[in-house]
Amino acid sequence: MQPRVLRANLIRHIREQQLFDATDHVLVAVSGGQDSLRLLRWLTEGDLPQDLQPKVSAIYINHQLRSDAPHEEALVRQVFAQTPHLQSATVRTLDWAAAPTVSVEEQAREKRYGIMFSVAKQVGANMIVTAHHRNDQVETILYKLARGSRLEQLTGMPAKQRLANGLQLVRPFLGLSKMALKDIVKEPVQEWIDDYTNDDQRYARNRLRHAVIPDLQHINKQAMTHIIDFADQLTALQALAAPQIDQYVVALEAGQLDWELPQEQLLLVLQQWLKKQQVLDIKNRQLQQAIQLMKNKNVAAGTIHLNDHQRLIRDHQWLSLVKS
Repeated sequence: MQPRVLRANLIRHIREQQLFDATDHVLVAVSGGQDSLRLLRWLTEGDLPQDLQPKVSAIYINHQLRSDAPHEEALVRQVFAQTPHLQSATVRTLDWAAAPTVSVEEQAREKRYGIMFSVAKQVGANMIVTAHHRNDQVETILYKLARGSRLEQLTGMPAKQRLANGLQLVRPFLGLSKMALKDIVKEPVQEWIDDYTNDDQRYARNRLRHAVIPDLQHINKQAMTHIIDFADQLTALQALAAPQIDQYVVALEAGQLDWELPQEQLLLVLQQWLKKQQVLDIKNRQLQQAIQLMKNKNVAAGTIHLNDHQRLIRDHQWLSLVKS
């Protein structure tokens, strides 16, 4: 596809999905890699239509987990200094009591987003924008599938989502392949830092990127496209099913849910019920225990401990969530 057509299609996507416009102030998450540097350049090079051009701030977070982190930070500082039209540019450093050795990606992500949320509020940004692209989307779907995630998580990352703190998280490049990003900007990005840990296949996502996905593409060159199509169809099915699931949730809250429904359907109802109450990190095994408790005609009461602070309690036909 010609770069001019690619950029025009992206602009049309921004409009159709209402991802952002000139009334927004976006905080760009910059990592020092070529994808995020292209995102920053695309948003600031002055080629967006006037009615879509948001105010732009940028943030870089030094995780202090790689030997080349000082070089990366120096590069990003230089980029920020040379980027026109920036409302603000923030560089922060993660502090670790001790360098993490397990769940490194998860811990770093949690700390990173915590800082971004805080900085967004400080600079007056209402959106955080990241450079996630279609390749990242495929990795996310396969990763969630392999880990046994909920059905709704298999739809992948949304292009726009409202966070609990009122901020929006926007991913404008999700429909583009990593290869296509080089044609998004008119002036090429000349220098960036490749994260050498991305080649370490001890990390699950790296194994997906370097081994699993190439094998799938060997089976079918269109494997990535088919995975995205699957997620899109799943999203559509969920939209159709949502009104019925909501009716079942109302019945559950009224103590009138038919617990003779198939377990797979009851799992979806319980997941939606708990999601309404901001309870998300509950394993299906625990929900299955709750279903068996409610199905048992020989008992009228019982308790399922979800964690140290939450439990499900049966009282005859009623199921309630208790937080302590």
